[in-house]
Amino acid sequence: MPVLDVWSACTERRQLDRWFGAVSGGNGNLTIEPTDGPVPGPIAIRVDDCRAPHDLVIHIDGGILELHMTQVGVITNVELIRRHVCPTDACSVGPRWQYLLDRVTAYLERRPLPSWADYPELTNEYR
Repeated sequence: MPVLDVWSACTERRQLDRWFGAVSGGNGNLTIEPTDGPVPGPIAIRVDDCRAPHDLVIHIDGGILELHMTQVGVITNVELIRRHVCPTDACSVGPRWQYLLDRVTAYLERRPLPSWADYPELTNEYR
């Protein structure tokens, strides 16, 4: 997919609502109410840096997340860096981010969205 399509799916409220959850707030401070997933309540997000359509740095889920996108031909490469994760927490954080990446991919490919119920079993892969 072109980088603009992937960027839009990850940053536009209308699209986030379709695969992640309802977005509220503004001025770089947002809240997302997930439609499914490991976090039952609202998720607070603070945007620290945004250089569309390639770089996004946010505070989310107790840490810093960097999202870098590059396009080569018609392929968009997405690099997701989750900073400040205690090694003992990787087994719980890993499946959550894998789940979200799988959801945005399914959304972009117009496939059914995966359910969180299928992901907790991946915990051992992140130990």
